[in-house]
Order: sequence, then C-alpha cells, then structure tokens
Amino acid sequence: MTILKVIDRCHLRQGALAAGSIRNTVWQVLSHQPVQLMSDVDVVFFDPDRPASDDLKIYDHLVQVAPQFNWQVKNEVYMAHYNFADTPEFTSVADAIGHFVETPTCVGAYLAAGEVKLIAPHGVTDLLALRCRPIPFYQQDQQHLDIFRERMAKKQWQQRWPQLQISEK
Repeated sequence: MTILKVIDRCHLRQGALAAGSIRNTVWQVLSHQPVQLMSDVDVVFFDPDRPASDDLKIYDHLVQVAPQFNWQVKNEVYMAHYNFADTPEFTSVADAIGHFVETPTCVGAYLAAGEVKLIAPHGVTDLLALRCRPIPFYQQDQQHLDIFRERMAKKQWQQRWPQLQISEK
C-alpha cells in the first residue's frame, strides 16, 4: 500500500505498479516465503503528452520521496517497439501491460478513490497457479518465443520458486 500511495501522489496518467513487483510478491506469499522486494519497483503510466525524458524526472521525484525503493519508471507510450519494431502502438497502460512477455507478469495495480484496482489483461490464473507461459503474442513464431526463452534462462525463477511451472504454450 505504501508504494501504491506514493505512485498515486505522482498523479501520473494511468499510473500503476506493475510486473515483477506484484508477481514476485504473490509468488512469495503462495510459496510461504518472506515478502520482500527482490528487484526494482516497476512504475508504468501512459501519457502521450509527456516526452520520454520525463521518465527520469519522475524517477528522481520518486527517489526523493521514497528512497528506500529501487524505482523503475516507464511511460508505456514509448515502449511498444522494445522487442520488435513492427509491434502496433500501445493504446493504454492496460494494453502495454498486456504485452509483457509472460502471463504472470501482465499485472498492474493502482489506487482509485483509495481502493486498489487491478489490471490483468490475461487474468490472474497463471499468476495464482505459479504457472509461467508466454502471452499469445510471444507464441506466434520462433523469434518471439526466443524472447520468452531468453527471459526464462536469465531470470532463473524456478531456483527461487521450485514449484513454478514454465511452459511455452
């Protein structure tokens, strides 16, 4: 809640906590492990009126108000072509989150009138079942599937969560 409140006070258009910050916390709880932030705190937003350089300004602000967290800030307006140049432009933060590589990472949360709201374009079934698979976009061909495979090799999540099931479909 502390992180969600800090993000909310930034008044970012479609601002949300996303990705590993949520995924890892859920998996720690499901695995009866101590809950701790293992990596950066992923802040995403969608604001076509802000230049990409504003990410650094927002990051600097977050470090000033909550230096205990390792912040990462991304205006998802500029992230559609991160892996592939021909990816269609994102239309919203939910669309962007829905394009993260694997299903359990495609999750975000934000505060609206003090209530936690969830963004889960692919649902939360895989997240809650400790199952990891690529979203359909990353299943379409070998080149896309290789991105998923590289992430799985790099992340080594099964070392931390042995019960995690990884599949390519």
